[in-house]
Amino acid sequence: MRKLSVTLLLILGFSVFFNTTTRASEKLPLTTLVLRDHNITITSTPNGFAYTVRSSDGTILDAQLNDTQLQAKYPDVYDAIRPAMADGKGIDATVWGGTQHVPTNALPK
Repeated sequence: MRKLSVTLLLILGFSVFFNTTTRASEKLPLTTLVLRDHNITITSTPNGFAYTVRSSDGTILDAQLNDTQLQAKYPDVYDAIRPAMADGKGIDATVWGGTQHVPTNALPK
């Protein structure tokens, strides 16, 4: 009985380990943006971002588009998502906490 339990435990352990392993060739998406008419999946490639555009019902309209192709084929989608992407060209690295700091001597008494 003990031999059977150990064998079953080993089989279960190996099946869980090997089924959930991510292969290096599999590209996991960075994010999926759900817009009104489209779902955009963004993945990272050596040449920059790759975009997959799906309709609201899940039909793939275009896959593996780069920035230029996305802008040419779907300018409304490009205009919606590009302002949200960090490009590393920002001059100011200050984080804004959402509050306005006022010196104490400027407050009404």
